[in-house]
Amino acid sequence: MATRVVSADAAVVQVLNGRNYLDWSVLVKTYLLAQDLWDVVEEDEEEADDKFKDWRKKNATALHTIQISCGWEAFSLIRNTSSAKRAWDT
Repeated sequence: MATRVVSADAAVVQVLNGRNYLDWSVLVKTYLLAQDLWDVVEEDEEEADDKFKDWRKKNATALHTIQISCGWEAFSLIRNTSSAKRAWDT
């Protein structure tokens, strides 16, 4: 399968593949922290019921960041998840 190309405005400069998780995770975590999105990676939606609408928006933004920062192989493992936390843990 073809290599995914990272656009100039992507969260990280290299997509996640089977060999670069440590570097990738540091870069994506820093980006999510800067965007005030890291909390949705650390908690499931059940823990955020009082602010569900805000959580849902932040979750979608964080999940999208993780998705576009993955190579095809890694993306195939998370394509069906709707949770940034589950995607990150995977």
